[in-house]
Amino acid sequence: MLLQRACGLDLGTDTIKIRDKSGKKFLYSRNVIALRDNGSVLAYGDAAYGVYEKQPLTVNVVWPMANGVIANLTEMDILLDNLIHRYGGASSLLIAVPTEITQVEKRAFFQVMKGQIQAGRIRLLEKGLADAVSASLPVLSSRGHMVVNIGADTTEISVISSGKVILGQTLKTGGRRMDADIATMVRRKFNLSIGQKTAESLKNNLAFMINGPRLEQKVFGIHTLSGLPKSEVIPSLAVSVAIIDTVDSIVESINSIYNRIPPQLMKDISREGIYLSGGVSMILNLPEYIRREIGIPLHHVQDPKYSTIRGLVEVMNNKDLKALTYTLNDLAAMR
Repeated sequence: MLLQRACGLDLGTDTIKIRDKSGKKFLYSRNVIALRDNGSVLAYGDAAYGVYEKQPLTVNVVWPMANGVIANLTEMDILLDNLIHRYGGASSLLIAVPTEITQVEKRAFFQVMKGQIQAGRIRLLEKGLADAVSASLPVLSSRGHMVVNIGADTTEISVISSGKVILGQTLKTGGRRMDADIATMVRRKFNLSIGQKTAESLKNNLAFMINGPRLEQKVFGIHTLSGLPKSEVIPSLAVSVAIIDTVDSIVESINSIYNRIPPQLMKDISREGIYLSGGVSMILNLPEYIRREIGIPLHHVQDPKYSTIRGLVEVMNNKDLKALTYTLNDLAAMR
C-alpha cells in the first residue's frame, strides 16, 4: 500500500516538482513523456528528456504543458500517474496555477488528478501568491507587493494585496523563447542548426546581462549549407546579445503592470521593491539589469528555481493561509 501524504505540486512547462508537507520528500522531474506508436509509454520524466531530439519516427515525445496550462490532458494524466506512484503516493494536493487562465483551464488541473485523488482533496493556489509566501511577504496584509516569476514558457507578473492577486499578467514568454532566439542566432551567424536542448545549454552556461565573463562553448549540429554534422565554438557575448529582445519585452511588461498599480499600493511597492523568482531569473546579472531598467529596488528570492514549490509547502503548514486556496466547488461558485 502506497504511503499517503499531503503534497504540493508545481506543474511547470519544463519541469514538475512535488514536495510533501514536511518538506523532506522531494521529486524533481522533466515534464515530458515518450510514447510508442501504439500508445504505450517508452519513458517519462528525465528518461524521456534523454530521448528528446534523438527519438526514432516510431516514438512521439510530448510536453503535456504549454504556456503554463495543461495542453495534453491524456499525456499529463499518464505522466503524473507514473511520477506520483514513483514518489510514493499522495492523499491530497495543493497545485500552483497561473493567475490569468480560464475556468476551463483551471478545471483541467482538477480533472487530471481525478483518477488518483478525490476532487475534494485537491486545492489550487495562484502561482504569484505561492511565490510571495516563499519570499516571506505578509500576503494577507493590505500592503502592496509585486512578484515576477520568469519560467520556461511563461512569465508571471503579480501584484498582491489582502491575500489576492489584484493585478496580474501571464506572458507567453520565458526561457524557451530565449532558447529559440539562441538557436536562430547560431543558424544565421554560424550556419549551424541546433536543437532546443543545445540552445538551452548555451543559455544556462553562457548567457549574461550587463557584463559577464567572455566564455565559449563547443556545440554540434547540422551545417545548413552542406547538410553534414559540424561543430562550432559559440561565444557568450553572441548568446547574450541573442536574448536581449526577449528580456526587454519582459522588462517592458513588468514596467507596464507597475505603472497600472493603484496609487495607494504603488507607494508600498516603490518602497519595498519587486521580488524576482523562477529558474530563468538565474541568468547572470538579470536581476540587476531589470532593476536598472525599471528604477526601483529588486530582490532576487533565495533559490528562485524552487520558489513556487517552497511557497506551496508553507501554505500547507499555515492554517491562516488556507484562505488563499480554492477547491473545485469554490471554482464553480466563482461563475
